[in-house]
Amino acid sequence: MKRYHIETWGCQMNVLDSQYLEGVLQARGLVATDDPARADVVLLNTCAVREKAVQKVRSRLGELRALRAAGGLPTVVGLCGCVAEQEGSRLLEGSSVLSFVLGPGRLGHLPHALDAVADGGKPALTGFTAGRDVDAHLVFRGSAARQYVTAIHGCNQHCTFCVVPYTRGHEASRPLAAIVSEVRELAGRGVVEVTLLGQTVNAYRCPDTGTDFAGLLEAVSDGAAPQRLQFLTSHPKFFTDRLLGALSRIPAVGSYLHVPFQSGSDSVLKRMHRGYTRSDYLGMVHRLREARPDISLSTDVIVGFPGETEADFLETLEVVEEVRFGQLFGFAFSPRPKTSAAKYSGRVGREEMGDRLERLFEIQGAIQLELNQSRIGREVRVLIDGPAKRGELLWQGRGDDNRVVNFPGWSGIEAGQTVAVTITGATAHSLLGERVIDGAQSGPTGA
Repeated sequence: MKRYHIETWGCQMNVLDSQYLEGVLQARGLVATDDPARADVVLLNTCAVREKAVQKVRSRLGELRALRAAGGLPTVVGLCGCVAEQEGSRLLEGSSVLSFVLGPGRLGHLPHALDAVADGGKPALTGFTAGRDVDAHLVFRGSAARQYVTAIHGCNQHCTFCVVPYTRGHEASRPLAAIVSEVRELAGRGVVEVTLLGQTVNAYRCPDTGTDFAGLLEAVSDGAAPQRLQFLTSHPKFFTDRLLGALSRIPAVGSYLHVPFQSGSDSVLKRMHRGYTRSDYLGMVHRLREARPDISLSTDVIVGFPGETEADFLETLEVVEEVRFGQLFGFAFSPRPKTSAAKYSGRVGREEMGDRLERLFEIQGAIQLELNQSRIGREVRVLIDGPAKRGELLWQGRGDDNRVVNFPGWSGIEAGQTVAVTITGATAHSLLGERVIDGAQSGPTGA
């Protein structure tokens, strides 16, 4: 029986795309293997958001070429995802090991790509069509209690640093009925948490009914809904009063939101084409916390954007200290093909960007530690993910605020269970806890 191997780089949308690709391969009779040297088909599902994405792909293709030369496998190598859309044809022409390229807008054409390769072809399937939706029933879900569902494809914002409109296309919302059906089917299978995905998810607008994102949240939470609903990534511009009202009314919506602010400087935000000011962002945070006092915010920050001065960067640090994010992802500016910012003057040196990142993380680390320590003594409901990455006999889960909680296991513990845990300790990046049984904490071998 033929085997396949999929490698996924990048965001949650890429993870869901890989689950679809996996389902298609299984429908064709292939079985999974963790070893690319034993795979007949290897798919690389790539991300183009950061610099050196193409170099990473070239390096991996060289390794797969060496595997084929040594043992004859893999027979078919497909390049999928954002690098396929951005550089696919050029890579296909220059690689002896690459069999086809498949952009994010053409995932549904994987069977055609495989058939073309079998007939001796070397297809490049990129670009975007009006009907970008794929058959959700083909997504390989496995047994995970957390699942993703796409709400909207692409992005119309055209931030000057971002390659997404070129690699994932412009916004295309899925029909409301299709999303509701998919979410309810997952809930019926025992899925505990569903995350609605989109590059700018709160810009959602149903193509059939005109329903906005607040209406989508209400629809998926009505009736046979999962216990928990999350969504990402949100854009600061699209937090309407209707959406804030939905967040305050719907119990299933978790207390975690990812809302990038990117910079605290109005002049930098304008050059980024973000569509809001520092004051706008802080006002949105205030309204969010009025609607959901328990909200935990995470964010993205870019340092070293062309023209960013030390004064601009200090304004970013001020926003971080004022908002007190539960989590922050910081990046040094990376020029991407086709984006306006790639041509901007005023580049900040790598050493200076590194220094700014270090200062950003130092301040954020102290904030996270304080926030996490404030949770000691609280009881939280944790959805178990599995064994912890660190710590002997520890397991890991997350509360509805998305904070990682590590705790001792017990006889019969399984991923997907939801349990009460009392927080007993904290680091800057995770919480420590003990399971609660009948009002008492359990030890490492609790029943």
